[in-house]
Amino acid sequence: MALESQTKLLVSLAEYVEEALRRGVVTCESDGCTATVPELLGCISYGDTPEEALNNLREAIEAWLLPAIKFGDPVPELDGVRLAYTNCAARVNNCPPP
Repeated sequence: MALESQTKLLVSLAEYVEEALRRGVVTCESDGCTATVPELLGCISYGDTPEEALNNLREAIEAWLLPAIKFGDPVPELDGVRLAYTNCAARVNNCPPP
């Protein structure tokens, strides 16, 4: 069985947010639209129009990511794109004071 090696791209928070936004899925009903990022479970935004829902998705992605980083929760890889950050929660003795 051959192992495939996939190059992983480490990116900044801003770049990860942009990559997540590109994956946004918008669905509309009579009462408005929702935008989600399937890889970020529970990350959802709302708007009256598809454009508004996508614009609000940036804030929702950031609100999803920041607590995950703070508490050491895993941040999903997006087709080889990984968020580059140091997990201080796992290295309590080596972290700078808050």
